[in-house]
Amino acid sequence: MVFAKETIVKDFDGDGKFDKVSINFETKKIDFLLSGSNYEKQSSLTFDYLDQDAFIEETKRGFMIVNKIGDVLFTSYFKYNRQSKKLELSAIKRTIVSDDLSKENGESIYSVSTKEFVAKWSSLDKLSNKVITLPILKTTIDLESISLNDFNDAFLNKLNQQSLVFYKNEMSKLK
Repeated sequence: MVFAKETIVKDFDGDGKFDKVSINFETKKIDFLLSGSNYEKQSSLTFDYLDQDAFIEETKRGFMIVNKIGDVLFTSYFKYNRQSKKLELSAIKRTIVSDDLSKENGESIYSVSTKEFVAKWSSLDKLSNKVITLPILKTTIDLESISLNDFNDAFLNKLNQQSLVFYKNEMSKLK
């Protein structure tokens, strides 16, 4: 059940009891209550930047948090891990739409379990001055597994920096 764009009530841990995840814009944290933890209030780390339009949405296996930082829209997917008994990050999707076509444009997806990073980018061809779609690019990025308790925009920025390095490296090969 979704009560607002910032609260979800759902059985995340599979015990038949409702749990709750919500965005707290005042503290800039993601708060959550799990029945398996006796509804003890838990929170993510504090976000340096939590967009006022950020929201959470229920997914089939958990939920996603959507937060825009600058011109990058991050969609972070979480699901309950029965072994660790924590809500853990499973994937991040980055979407960038910039008016400056000489910069990175497109989307990329990072899977925490496989450490695979897949990018679908567009770029400005300097010779023809036209936007071209680059081939789908794949690489491995080694970021640690992370639970919601240890998550904030610092993790997103770390992924973003590694993505930019990969993008610039791939663009230099096209010259």
